[in-house]
Amino acid sequence: MPNPPTKQPSPSELAKLEHAFATDPSSNAYLPLAEAYLSASRFMEAMVVCKKGVKTHPNAVEPRLLLARVYQQQGKDRKALEESLAALQIAPTDRVTLRMTADLQFKLGEAEAGRGTLLKAYELDSRDGETMSLMGQWKVEPPKPAPPVLASAPTPRAPPGTLAPAAARQPAPPSLHAQPTLRASQPLAARPATSSFRMEEEEDSSDRSLPVSGSSPTRRTIALALLVAIPTAMGGYFFWGRWKAQRNRETKKNLTIASEQLRHDSYESYKRACVAADRVLELDPNSTAAHGYLAYAYAIRWGEHGGGDEARKLAEEHLEAAQRGGEISSHLYAADALIKHYAGKDALALRDLEQRVRGFDAQGKKSSLMYLTLGLIQMNSGDLEHARESLETAQALAPDDARVYAALGTLSRRRGQDNEAAKNFEFALRYERDHPDSLLGKALLILQQDRPEYGIAAKAIRKLIESDPPPSPRQLATAHLVRALLISRVSLELAESKSERQKHLSDITGVPLDKSRAQAEMVKAEETAFALDRTNPELHVIKGRRLLFEQRVDPAVNEIKQAIKMDPTRAHFYVELARALMQKPGGEKEAQDALINALKTVHDSPKLLVMLGDAYRRQGKLDEALAQYSRAVSDPKARNPEARLAMGAIYRERKEPAKAAEALEKAVQEFIGQPGKLAAAYLELGRAYEEKGDRAKADEVYQKALTADEEYSPAYYYYARFLASDGRQPGKARTTAQEYLKRDPRGEYAADAQRLLQ
Repeated sequence: MPNPPTKQPSPSELAKLEHAFATDPSSNAYLPLAEAYLSASRFMEAMVVCKKGVKTHPNAVEPRLLLARVYQQQGKDRKALEESLAALQIAPTDRVTLRMTADLQFKLGEAEAGRGTLLKAYELDSRDGETMSLMGQWKVEPPKPAPPVLASAPTPRAPPGTLAPAAARQPAPPSLHAQPTLRASQPLAARPATSSFRMEEEEDSSDRSLPVSGSSPTRRTIALALLVAIPTAMGGYFFWGRWKAQRNRETKKNLTIASEQLRHDSYESYKRACVAADRVLELDPNSTAAHGYLAYAYAIRWGEHGGGDEARKLAEEHLEAAQRGGEISSHLYAADALIKHYAGKDALALRDLEQRVRGFDAQGKKSSLMYLTLGLIQMNSGDLEHARESLETAQALAPDDARVYAALGTLSRRRGQDNEAAKNFEFALRYERDHPDSLLGKALLILQQDRPEYGIAAKAIRKLIESDPPPSPRQLATAHLVRALLISRVSLELAESKSERQKHLSDITGVPLDKSRAQAEMVKAEETAFALDRTNPELHVIKGRRLLFEQRVDPAVNEIKQAIKMDPTRAHFYVELARALMQKPGGEKEAQDALINALKTVHDSPKLLVMLGDAYRRQGKLDEALAQYSRAVSDPKARNPEARLAMGAIYRERKEPAKAAEALEKAVQEFIGQPGKLAAAYLELGRAYEEKGDRAKADEVYQKALTADEEYSPAYYYYARFLASDGRQPGKARTTAQEYLKRDPRGEYAADAQRLLQ
């Protein structure tokens, strides 16, 4: 069914709509904004806004119809039909909804259902032009009017002295409650003509019927028993039916509560989900759904919130009970994978979950939860590219899930995409205002920057530490350790700042100006963190980062090694260790050895292979480096642009421009959506073409590097050097060199850029 054309809004109009929606997300502002996004074919944003509209206006038809249009314009007719059918549940007589539903049903091959839906719209208004047009399109004939009903003629009465027709002469059937009583004194001849017939019938039917009068005492007893038993049984059946219906309502209500609480992804919400699912089991001990929810909730409480052996035991017990039920459940499969993952069986978890994801996909039942779980395990195993694909699929299926956005934020931070990480944490906090993992992720992301926004980080940490209900002990411990990192970084900056800046920093962060007091608070924060959660290896990694900022490399390395000792299956621990070791003079060899040992545990992790290649490259072992980068891209379906960028740079240094260009062209294709990395790849490609002697191509690619990320300063220096090399465009060369110095006045190429200006 064609949708009315909508005028695409101007950027200023769109900005106003976005502001109105952001100011009051629960209002009807979602409607014009979603329409605007849809007219611009920005389907993802339209879907997110529509789903917010559905959530805040559950009894309104408009958001569901608009969401159906979003799916329809993407060619997702089955999803569109689901939404239009949901809209029909709300407004079964809405003609627009009926027409859209019918149109989708016909398109999906459900002709009989579509015909019925379209005829309902016709019955509501047989003169509606759009309904008639759609009926013509799908060749649905209007129902024919019913033939007129003819009045039946009365049966003619026979004239006196004649016999009535045979049909009229049939005697009426005898009635058990209205039979004539014969008196003994009445002469036989004077009895009614029908008396002998009735007497004979009563005699013939005495064994088949139970007359009310004249029955034996036994028959009276049976009749009395039946009169008592039947109402009693009916009453019992009625009350049993009411009890069963009430039980079903309670079961459904508590399953809905459990499902909703799981989506909030907080320690308190997981506890509430467990309470609701336990109530279901009180009513139905064999509920697979309830056991699946409990297995999933306890798996997360064990693996992510530090619930200990008790949480693990309950997760495994409910998983086993759910598996006995034999029903298909995404929470059940996700719980199974998480339990294996947290037990250190990543390969088994990935194999089983990938197989189940493929099975769901083949049936057209893609599960955001299963893709999310798959992405989390892939990320922790070091397969960051496949993790990105899985998490982006989960985000497309559930565009308002805070847990998905938090996972994408963590992934982006580990890939070095800080801007993307910040966006994803903000999206998570938009859907769950105080989402604990996103607050922690946001604070850590800020504190790893060269110029942190200390006030924002301090506010996020304070919100976690003071929240009521509190986060999990593990999240609270992490917040205290991040607070220690904040105090350390602020103290270092206070020592180099003027008094006005010092007071401002102290006011917005709460860090004391007195160095000894600040040190005491930092120590206390770390002690509190480790007292709350001694079994969390992540705390040692965060402490290691603090020590690195303080230029204490050896203690930092020891902390990260302690994390690896506690959990040797986490790939990013080894990445952190390699980065720390490479900060030591001559630490490349030690980093290399650590990564080789790591790959024995986390087999063929693409991220670790790239890090190992980097370690070899830092030592000048280019053949060994190329071998590791080649392993990282050995899977034809794999995307690993970091490895291809490094390979291209090595080939360029080796004066093999053709091989360099081949590797770098692939890197450019795979870095789409990552501005800084894309600019770096274009820069290397431009240098390869320059060294090959293709100046026209080099000029084109250098300019692409500048437009890919305007803040990537090395591109300005190399382009300025390229322009100055033939002396044809001295003015443009000087302007570009000035742009470099403006962005990075103390950068690596600052002295060379100054010479270009001269």
